[in-house]
Amino acid sequence: MKGIIKYSIGFITITLGILACQKQVDYGPEITQLKSDVVSLKNSITAITSQLTNLESSLKAKIDLTNSKIDIINTSISTLNTKTITGLSADILAINSLLKNTNTETIRRLDSIKIAILQIDKLVSNNTTSASTLSTSYNKLLSNYITLLKIVQTTTIITEINGSVFKGSFLRGSLLNFYELDSNLYQTGRSFNSTIKDDYGNFTLKAQNLAGKLVRVVGDGFYWNEVLNENSSSRITLTALCKIDSNETVNVNVLTQLERPRVEYLYNTKGLSFDSAKSQAVKEVLKAFGFENTGIKRAEKVEVVGVGDESKILLAISTLMQGYRTESEVSQILSDFAEDLEKDGILTDATIGNDLETHLYYTDTSAVLNNFKVKYRKLYNTDIVNSIDMRFVKHFQNNTTFSKDKDLFEFPEYEKNGTYKNILSPLNSIFTTNSYGVTANVTRRGMQIKIEILKEDGSSVGCTFGFPQGMEVGWTLARPNCIMPTYTSNGQTLQDAWTMFGSKQRYRVNIYEKGLTTPTRFKIITYE
Repeated sequence: MKGIIKYSIGFITITLGILACQKQVDYGPEITQLKSDVVSLKNSITAITSQLTNLESSLKAKIDLTNSKIDIINTSISTLNTKTITGLSADILAINSLLKNTNTETIRRLDSIKIAILQIDKLVSNNTTSASTLSTSYNKLLSNYITLLKIVQTTTIITEINGSVFKGSFLRGSLLNFYELDSNLYQTGRSFNSTIKDDYGNFTLKAQNLAGKLVRVVGDGFYWNEVLNENSSSRITLTALCKIDSNETVNVNVLTQLERPRVEYLYNTKGLSFDSAKSQAVKEVLKAFGFENTGIKRAEKVEVVGVGDESKILLAISTLMQGYRTESEVSQILSDFAEDLEKDGILTDATIGNDLETHLYYTDTSAVLNNFKVKYRKLYNTDIVNSIDMRFVKHFQNNTTFSKDKDLFEFPEYEKNGTYKNILSPLNSIFTTNSYGVTANVTRRGMQIKIEILKEDGSSVGCTFGFPQGMEVGWTLARPNCIMPTYTSNGQTLQDAWTMFGSKQRYRVNIYEKGLTTPTRFKIITYE
C-alpha cells in the first residue's frame, strides 16, 4: 500500500531502547518526525478499517459463493519477521478467499486487528501522542496480524469440484488429473486426481487449498462416439485451463481443448489477465465456426446438457470434430485447429476447414441428434434433452467458406480383381460387354452407401440382370427392383461382379449416402 510507513518491529524496538536510556535528550524532533510519518498512514488505515469492517460483516453473514474471492496469501510465514505495514492491506484482503472455511479464532483475530487499526487512527489524530504510545499500538497491530496469518496458512481448505469430460462423453474409469499452476502457468508440483464415475463423463474431486488457483485439467480415456453411437476403441486426451473460483464447476470439452494454446499466448505473451485471455480465446474459437454473440465467456462452464444454446454449440463442435475420423485423427485435427488459432485467433488453414466440411457432408446429423437424445434421456430431464438440436451444425454448413474437397468413398475404375469395369467409377460411362463390377472402397467405419440401378427413365429394370453365385461381397441384392440397400461399413471394400441381360440400353445408377432417401449423386451408363 502506497504511503505506508516502512518501520519494522526491530527498528521501533531499537528506537524505544535508545529513548529509554537517554532520558536527558530532547525527543521533540523524533516525536515530531514520527507523527509526521504516521499521519501519512491515516488515509490508508481508514481504507483498511473500511475493508475489515466489510470483511467482518461478510464473515458473520456467511457470504455465499457468488462473491469474488481474492487469491490466497502467497507470502511465506518465514518472511513475517520483516513484514511491514506496507503489505498489510493486500494480505488481509486475501483472507477473503477463505471466508467459507474461516474458524472462530480467525474471526476473533480479525476483530482485534480492526480495533488496533482504529486505535492507531485515533492516536495519529492526537497531536500529543508520544512516540512510545504509537510504537506500542503499532506492535500490537502487527502481532495480531502475524497470528492471523499463521492461523490462515495452517488452515486446510477442502474444495469440492464437479464437472464432466465430453467429446462425446468420457467413459467410466477414465482418468482425470488437476495440476496446480503458478502465475506463469508452470506446474507447481502439486496435483490431484480422480476418475470418471459414469459413462456420461461426470466426476467429483476434492482438493486441498486450491481456492483462487490456476489449474490445468487433463482427461484421459475412452469416450462415446456420438456419430457412430459406439464407444471408442482407443484413448484420447482433452485439456482445460481454468481458475478455481466461487463456482467450482469444471468441464473439460472440445472448446477447452481448442482454446488452450490461444489462452496461453494471450496470457503469457500479450500480457492479458487470465480472465480476459479466457474470454477472448473462446470467442475466437467460436467465431472460427461462424458462431458469434453466443454469450460464452468460459469454456469450462459449458454443460453437455442445458436449456440455452451453449449445449447445442458444444454438441455441434464435437460432431464436426468427430465426423468419421479415428481417435488419432480426432486428436490430430483438434491439435491442428488449436495451433492454427494460437497466434492470431483466426483459422487460416483451409485444409482444416475443408476437412470439417468434407466429413460433415457424409454425416447423418439427424442420426447423431437421435443418438444423443436416447443416451442422455437416461440421465437428464427429458424436456431439456429434447430441446437440443443441430441448428449450429446447419449454420456452419450453410455459412462456411470451406468446401468438401475430397470423397471419403472411393470408386476405382475396375473391381478388385481388375477384370471388370466398375459402373460406379466416374471414369466409366460406356460399356461393351455384359459383365461389370459394382465396387466401392469404404474405409471409414459407419459410413453408409446404397446403390440403385434403374432404367434411364427411372423405371425398374426388374430382374433383367443378376449376380454370379458367390460374387456378392458386401452388397445385398433386393429383388425384384434390384436396389442394393444401405450398407454400414466395417472398413472393408464392397464389390460385386454382375451380368446385365436383355437388349442394349442406357441405365441410371443412383448413389445414396449418409442414409438419405434421395440420391446424393447419380450417373448414366450406356450398354452398347
